[in-house]
Amino acid sequence: MQQPKTTRMHDRAASVLPLTAFTIATLEARLFLEENVPPLPPGIMKTPAMVAGFLRDTVIRPALEYLAILGMSADHEFVMRRAPWMADNPKAPDCPKNCRPLFDRPAGMLVGCLVFRYLCAMTGQSSNAQRSYRNAATGTHLLVDVDVAAPSIQIYLPESVAMAIGHAVATHYHLGKSVQ
Repeated sequence: MQQPKTTRMHDRAASVLPLTAFTIATLEARLFLEENVPPLPPGIMKTPAMVAGFLRDTVIRPALEYLAILGMSADHEFVMRRAPWMADNPKAPDCPKNCRPLFDRPAGMLVGCLVFRYLCAMTGQSSNAQRSYRNAATGTHLLVDVDVAAPSIQIYLPESVAMAIGHAVATHYHLGKSVQ
């Protein structure tokens, strides 16, 4: 007996995230080899303005712009660790209940932020994701964990946001073919 199409699509969408370490390493290698963009070396993020500006442009703005249809709160939570300008060093947060990590393990800051921006744009342009997940994330927010010294990032997405992104990827003509 064959599964109904909606159940298969839901299963495919659920399987998209978290992105594997292999996927992230492949993207980092392609950025370097094809576009001559090296990973950010440790210690490059030296000022709060540099980190805040980078996160504003690659995480906050795309989330507010492209994921607005999901109804998330604009008050996202950021945990900055091992930053030279901070006296205290908070521990890495655990994945909150009803959330899913974007990456298997923290990704490099540059590729992690660029992938997140891309996935947000894809979700915002997906009529299927918009139709299926309109206001599905009302009252939720992102938890962004940044290790400034590494530099690396992990983004914890509310389950409904992760499913909307997964749905957008799974229904994308080229990317969806590789989602099992």
